[in-house]
Amino acid sequence: MTASNSLSFDVIDDALRRAGAVTEPAEAHGSLCGLACVLGADAQSSWLADTLTTAEEPDLPAEEIGEGSAGIQEAAALLGGLAAASTRALEAGDMSFQPLLPADDEPLEERTAALAAWCQGFNYGLALAVRFGDADEAVRHEAIAEIVRDFAEMSQLGYQEDEGDRDAEADWAELVEYVRVSVQLVFEEMAGVRQRVATAVRH
Repeated sequence: MTASNSLSFDVIDDALRRAGAVTEPAEAHGSLCGLACVLGADAQSSWLADTLTTAEEPDLPAEEIGEGSAGIQEAAALLGGLAAASTRALEAGDMSFQPLLPADDEPLEERTAALAAWCQGFNYGLALAVRFGDADEAVRHEAIAEIVRDFAEMSQLGYQEDEGDRDAEADWAELVEYVRVSVQLVFEEMAGVRQRVATAVRH
């Protein structure tokens, strides 16, 4: 997925807040991608339900939320587009997939926190989908198990202020690239599982 302006981190963040969702955009997108590795395009409906029904009172003033369920409807439309674009990028296998993260000109501390949340969300989504897709054996495959362990460690990431700016930015870029490549690898390794799930759904 290459983020267009209509599906940028800030746009999705604003839509989630207006809908009153408690999930942050990076964590939500990570969860989607974990689900999609097992369920493919079928992940969208369960992901939308999980993301938009786990809501508290919106933190925006009432006049900014919209009438009735307009905020939720707007978020559902945007998230549906995000899910479709992300799944298409993974299916294409051309390394166009990108995790949904703050723009590179945002503070590194914010980007680091978002990446940690993204990894946490991915592991959550993958674990949830495994129960649906009977994919325990596939997840125990060493390559996937190692990625899950790495993402668990990365979910604890924090920004080190004493690190030089240039080194910190280089480390950040390296971590994002690792996540991007790793998610594509997991998606490809799970191809057989997705075929079984699709067959089961059709029957």
